[in-house]
Amino acid sequence: MSEISRIQRIFFLAGEQSGDLHGSLVIGHLRRIAPDIRIDGIGGPMMKAVGMNCIHSSDELAVIGFVEVLKNIRHLYRILNDVRRWLSEERPDMVVLIDYPGFNQRVAEIARSMNIHVLYYICPQVWAWHASRVQKITRLINEAVVVFPFEVDIWARAGAVVNWFGHPLIGVAQPSDDRANLRPALQGDADTLVSLLPGSRTQEIHYILPELLDAAELILKKRPKTRFLLPVAGTIDDSLVLPHLKGRNLPITMLRGQTYDAIAVSDLCLVASGTATLETAIIGTPMVVVYKVNWLTSLISKFVIQAEHIGLPNVIAGRRIVPEFIRGDFKASLIAAEALDILSNQQRQAKMREELELVRQSLGEDGASSRVAAHIAARIKELQS
Repeated sequence: MSEISRIQRIFFLAGEQSGDLHGSLVIGHLRRIAPDIRIDGIGGPMMKAVGMNCIHSSDELAVIGFVEVLKNIRHLYRILNDVRRWLSEERPDMVVLIDYPGFNQRVAEIARSMNIHVLYYICPQVWAWHASRVQKITRLINEAVVVFPFEVDIWARAGAVVNWFGHPLIGVAQPSDDRANLRPALQGDADTLVSLLPGSRTQEIHYILPELLDAAELILKKRPKTRFLLPVAGTIDDSLVLPHLKGRNLPITMLRGQTYDAIAVSDLCLVASGTATLETAIIGTPMVVVYKVNWLTSLISKFVIQAEHIGLPNVIAGRRIVPEFIRGDFKASLIAAEALDILSNQQRQAKMREELELVRQSLGEDGASSRVAAHIAARIKELQS
């Protein structure tokens, strides 16, 4: 008999692709611990593939920016009401929230009002926003599981029950083979490989990809033997990408399901801020971090985001180890100039790789998802005793 056979249900909620990945890893391990466990929630194809019953898809929640949320507010409230109804009728043993702070805070309020245990996994990046947010979220949850070691003190000082088991991407963000074996097939007759990673959301493709392609054209003028790789996220349809490529004379290869391989073989990556910057850091490839949203969201963010850095490698290092181009600095000319300087400076590349290796070492050992699953299993057993 399973050690936690009394578990009836857990409700998971992940609102975007990275959360779908992390949720699927935990659910996969939970199912090995307790094969009969019932898991429902909101997630993407990866969580569904490991056996979660989805009441909504995370694609429906994948909006970013203040303006975009307002445009989709009615649909988001319909989903929230569906979650409220489901929790009231089904009464799961635990709600596991993964990142996606705005929506998940409201789900936490609902679950706590029903006396359902709330575990927040991959907590909101409160260190980037106003400090009062950590106090508010702490009051809404029963416990936090963070993924960066420096977050433990932040949440503990706010009075949260908090644990850190390492970062779940360690042991996951890795290429399928050695760089030397992978590179020939993707390199062709090029001397230099540069990957463009514009993000996994529709809005990111719209706002970020065109400028990255402009930067690629500028790089190509100075380094004509450069080839560009464009790993496309599973959440993005070709129809969103191909119009941006039309009419451009770029030696560029679109890839599916080879993001880690593309990062590993590249000399440099131009990466949209987010999980991909951490994946690139773990693999150890030099990068330039970029980001852009609509003008109003950008303006508002200047007043609400307090962090000195936006790129996760810089946040973890506590200093700028990779360049960032956001808001008004997000310009093809500036990005291309920085990229060309890195590509022509072997010493700078080596230094960046050393710094990224220190970031990777700070994130713990592989197996974090299995440790999180074991913690959840133990916690539910404790709640039912």
